[in-house]
Amino acid sequence: MNRSSSTMILIAMGVIAASAAVVLYFQLGLSAGSALVVGIGLMLIMVSLQQPMERRRERAWIESRLAELAAVAGDGEAEIEKIAARLNRLEQALPGRVREQTGELAAEVEVVGELLRQVTETLAELESTVDGRLDGVNARFSALERHIREAEDTGRRSRRVRVDDYLEEGRGRSGEGRGDVSASMKNSLFVPDTDPALEREVERLIREEQIELHLQPVVTLPQRLVRSYEVLTRLKGASGLIPAAEFIPVAEKSRLIAKLDTYQVIRSFQILKRLTQRNSDVGLFINLSAESLASSAFFREFQGFLGQNRAMADLVQFEFRQDALAEMGPLEVESLRAVADLGFHFSIDNVTDLRADFRRWSDLGFRSIKVAADRLLGRAPLVTGDIHVEDMAGHLQRQGLTLIVDRVEQEAQVIDLLDYGLTFGQGNLFSSPRQVRPEVLGAAQASASAPARPTQAGGERAGAARR
Repeated sequence: MNRSSSTMILIAMGVIAASAAVVLYFQLGLSAGSALVVGIGLMLIMVSLQQPMERRRERAWIESRLAELAAVAGDGEAEIEKIAARLNRLEQALPGRVREQTGELAAEVEVVGELLRQVTETLAELESTVDGRLDGVNARFSALERHIREAEDTGRRSRRVRVDDYLEEGRGRSGEGRGDVSASMKNSLFVPDTDPALEREVERLIREEQIELHLQPVVTLPQRLVRSYEVLTRLKGASGLIPAAEFIPVAEKSRLIAKLDTYQVIRSFQILKRLTQRNSDVGLFINLSAESLASSAFFREFQGFLGQNRAMADLVQFEFRQDALAEMGPLEVESLRAVADLGFHFSIDNVTDLRADFRRWSDLGFRSIKVAADRLLGRAPLVTGDIHVEDMAGHLQRQGLTLIVDRVEQEAQVIDLLDYGLTFGQGNLFSSPRQVRPEVLGAAQASASAPARPTQAGGERAGAARR
């Protein structure tokens, strides 16, 4: 019983005793001293009767609390016994597991050390070979430069043929290790930075919208069901299709890349509307230039167009090269945030460095990255971090990104890549890029109902181009 209840009872007993004394004094005529003695006696009797009852109640309450504490202590002892048993088992099993794992680690370290030694020896031999070949290449450079000057009047394509032939000859003599050096010298020394004829042709084709769109499917692995398509852009010149790797730098230099991207985005959404008539789950990867995001005129129209087509946001991923992302400034990043706020997502293409801060890009709305098959399989350069390549798909999945392997050319690559836990693939093995016919685009623009059926393009591989 709490203190307030005890106090109330004591006051009540005092009132009763006082009332009895008053009654005896005034009603029965007892003297004041006798009445006071009787009242005090009555008070003592009531106190003596109430105290044992209160102690019994307190004792019962304390015993119930002790019983509850004993039950809790019993449960705690049982848990402690279980933990002690688990610790004993762990102590017994730990030494054996440590010996087993450290033995495997020591063997792997030994193998890695042997591989590093072999790589060091190979690099030393390659360096000596390259140094010897460079002397011969430098001697032939002046003669090749004269040939290039003579070929300038015939256009960039004729020059490129001569350069490729020359480099192919040098690559055959110097072996596989010489290939990267030859390619680098081709890009930096033998190919002119600008070609006026090509610039004029590219500007004319873009202004006249002589642009072809090609589709290449992204399929599920291993079922190979089409899940989405990547839109690839080509210019239709007089001598054939011009790949994106050639006209994109010219378009960016001529400030026509925004016009090209505008054409591509509008046509891509027309294609998507036609595709969703047959399969509502199919999506598109649409390549964009980072320079277009920095153009205020382009982005205003682009943002307005996306706002009108927000219903298809879940089916579209705008694709950027990894090197372009690395060069993006605050303006481009804010443009990405604005597009992501509309519900659209992004993809990273041409990934060569897996140490990038993919968590940051995931927070910006990126949902997939594309890595070439040869890079994942270690047959082409790929910068990796602490995460093993075979575990990269799961690592990226935990960050909200899907790893897509592209440029798959051989069946053997698919067999090796299935061990990496990949679920999507793209490449000429599954299907080469196929042109969307102009009449299909025209029909889409006129809201016709006939589905688009792509036709085979001119055999050009999409892996070598930006889009």
